[in-house]
Amino acid sequence: MCVLLFTMCVLLLIFVFSCLLCVYCCLLMFVAVCYVYIAVTMFVFLLYCMCIAVFTLDAGLLARSQYSEGPETGHLDKGFTWFP
Repeated sequence: MCVLLFTMCVLLLIFVFSCLLCVYCCLLMFVAVCYVYIAVTMFVFLLYCMCIAVFTLDAGLLARSQYSEGPETGHLDKGFTWFP
């Protein structure tokens, strides 16, 4: 009787520890998935910011390349003045 009771206690302890280990593994998987989600979100956000920066720089360079010495106003370098 004593051996049977001891065996049942050991099996119960093994079952409890197995359940705790399973819960712990599930929590670790959840945390890992959260970290992966955060990492992917940060990567997409940084990619978005880089695209905005590149397109803004490209637009600025394109606007600057249209005027070799700045925008021509028509009166600054021709001696014309609005005031007498």
